[in-house]
Amino acid sequence: MSLHHQLLSASNRVNHWVERLLLLAGVAISIILFAQVVARYAGHSLSWSEEVGRYLLVATTFLGATVAYKRAHFIGLAGFGARFGLVMEQVILRGLQLMTLACFGLITWYGVLYTLKSWDQTSTAVQMPMSLPISVLPVSGAIFLLHILVDLTKRKADPTPDEDDTP
Repeated sequence: MSLHHQLLSASNRVNHWVERLLLLAGVAISIILFAQVVARYAGHSLSWSEEVGRYLLVATTFLGATVAYKRAHFIGLAGFGARFGLVMEQVILRGLQLMTLACFGLITWYGVLYTLKSWDQTSTAVQMPMSLPISVLPVSGAIFLLHILVDLTKRKADPTPDEDDTP
């Protein structure tokens, strides 16, 4: 089994679980915010609901971006390099992939450092370590790195690229 196929398999499995986690986070946000509305209507307030909802929303944003990248639903520059020929298009594509890899490598590295530094700080309402909600940065960055490595190792002449990309 080639490196590309191993990375692709890992990428598909990670994406599968991230999608499930996003579903759970969306349901949790909906339930928490609905409970907050009901509680306020009854004259009470859930002090923790807005904080937890905010952290879940941030997590869904970062993790959802990894799924969007995996499914190629980002706005892209497809066809931009085609004006300059196939070789130049491939050079532009590889250059963009390498810059993206470097960007998310930095995000992952500094996300880990920031997560470790924030371990002693606690959130206001829930009193959990702030490193837990902040850890979504390095986790999502690492997932991005995996997906980008899959793209970098894919060969143009791969006979069945679309079949392998399905989870």
